[in-house]
Amino acid sequence: MKKPFWVFATALLIMTAFDACKKDEKIVSPPVPGNEFLTTVRLIATNTDDPTDVQIASITDTTIIPNPPDSIDHHDLVLKANSTYNVSVEFLDETKKPAGDVTEDIYDRRNYHLLCFTPAGPNLTVKRTDKDTNTPSLEVGLQDLFTTGLASAGILNVQLRHQPNAKNGSCDPGSSDADVDFNITIK
Repeated sequence: MKKPFWVFATALLIMTAFDACKKDEKIVSPPVPGNEFLTTVRLIATNTDDPTDVQIASITDTTIIPNPPDSIDHHDLVLKANSTYNVSVEFLDETKKPAGDVTEDIYDRRNYHLLCFTPAGPNLTVKRTDKDTNTPSLEVGLQDLFTTGLASAGILNVQLRHQPNAKNGSCDPGSSDADVDFNITIK
């Protein structure tokens, strides 16, 4: 017995409707976090042999802060020769009142950040001592060990690299959230 045309037409219409409702699956990634807004980079160095020997250096971009205080910049970090210092790096947004401490945000996003230290001249080695939660874990650089040698002077370039989905332990990938030069004197 032949089936009437309307049975085939109805079946074709139902199959087309089901096929049209099918959506292509897409992998949705969360948005990549943007660069941090920073005005100030601060180094706080504490001598491991003499906890009363605390040295602080900071650099502020005064071009983006309305009415900056006169004593905002202390570019020089003076360290003792043949010593070791625990160093904390802090980041501030001083466009806000009171100033916003962005260090905690960077720590929360440590899987996307790497601090890079490049000494030019001073007898100084830098070892990052904190790690992120990547697998395997990679260094961050908010906590460091500075080891000085003989008396010398020079520059220490400090860069906060923003490396979402690209962090591999090197300073190359990503962009810079901060890029500043501190004067280093070792005596």
